[in-house]
Amino acid sequence: MSWSREVARCLGAGSGTVERLSVAPGEITARVGGHEVSLIRTVPPEEAWGRVCAALASQEVFRARVLAGELPVPVGEVCALLGVDLVPRGWDALVATCSCDRWDGVCAHLRAVAGALGAEADRDPFTLTRWAGRDRRALHSQVMAQGAIKGPSTSEETAGDNVSEAKIEDGDDRFEHAPNSAAAFWSAPMPPGPPEIPSGAGDRVRTAAPGAVADELPPFGSLRT
Repeated sequence: MSWSREVARCLGAGSGTVERLSVAPGEITARVGGHEVSLIRTVPPEEAWGRVCAALASQEVFRARVLAGELPVPVGEVCALLGVDLVPRGWDALVATCSCDRWDGVCAHLRAVAGALGAEADRDPFTLTRWAGRDRRALHSQVMAQGAIKGPSTSEETAGDNVSEAKIEDGDDRFEHAPNSAAAFWSAPMPPGPPEIPSGAGDRVRTAAPGAVADELPPFGSLRT
């Protein structure tokens, strides 16, 4: 599904010449057919954006797509589950105004702006995050910061202007991969080595176990090499 179809599903869409379209946090302003149009929405609180960025950072697939400058519709579904609707769910969630003389419903000018918003979101989906209070750079930075906290302890990520770099350490060697490469996507830290078994542990387990169970336990000493 494209973003334009998602906008049409939530708000409907119309046709018409949109002479100007400007998207800012919380408000879209436009001029359609000589009329001034405004679509005002609630900007989610910082806590909600924090949950969204933490969730995106915790999932390698979503994190890779966002840091690559992509925002597929499934990412929007994750945002909605965590309280951030990138596309408001219906006109009742908006304060919509138009300078035309139709006051009995959603006029053609408002629907034309919804159609233009969908088309713009297909071109740059971060238009929707900006409307919801997070521009592309701020979203990237927060996802990268959350990824550095939530990710494996052997990887480091540093923020930049829409540029990320994954670093994986293995002993004294350090490999650097571009964030969009297959190597970075599939890289994983080395698994931990086998745990050290304390001396005498086998005897303690045998003492605590019932007789029949204890007879089936192998001697722990045989596991050491």
